[in-house]
Amino acid sequence: MTKNSYQKCMEWTERNIGTTAVRLMVKAITAVTAVIYMAMALWLFAQRDERIFRFLLVPAAGFVAVTILRKLIAAKRPYEIYGFPPLLQKDTRANSFPSRHVFSNMIIAAAALYVNLPLGIFTAVCGLLLAVLRVITGVHFPKDVAAGCLIAVLLGWIGFYLVWYNRIEF
Repeated sequence: MTKNSYQKCMEWTERNIGTTAVRLMVKAITAVTAVIYMAMALWLFAQRDERIFRFLLVPAAGFVAVTILRKLIAAKRPYEIYGFPPLLQKDTRANSFPSRHVFSNMIIAAAALYVNLPLGIFTAVCGLLLAVLRVITGVHFPKDVAAGCLIAVLLGWIGFYLVWYNRIEF
C-alpha cells in the first residue's frame, strides 16, 4: 500500500468507525482470544486431556519462532516509512513482518480448532478481523498480516494434525 492509500483508509476508518471504537475492537479481540485460550487450557488440564501438551507447546514454539524471525528481518512499519501517526498508539520501531498479533490470534484459533470446532471458527474470524484492523490503522502492511496468518495456519496444521506423537498419560 502507498502512503496515499493508508491515509485514505485511516480517514475512512476515523469517519465511519472512529478511532476509539477501533482501538476498543483491537483490545477486545485480543482479550477475548486470550480468555478463550486460557479457558480451554484450564479445561483440558482439568479433564486430564492429553491434547493439553500440543495445545500449549505448538503456540508457544510458534510465538518464539515468529519473534526471532521478526528480529532478524527488522522490517519497518508503515508509519515509519510514510511518516504518519498510526490510529493505534504505537511507537515501536521495525519488527513489522510478520505480524505477531495476527500470528498469535490465528495460532490460538488453530489450537481451538484442534479441541472445539465452533470456538476455533469464532477465534479465526476474530483473527481475520484483527488482521484488517492492524492494516487500516497503519501499524502493518497487508503482507505482514498475511504472513502472520499463513505461518500460524501452517504451524497449526503441522503441529496439530501432521506430526504424530506418542500418548502421554498423566
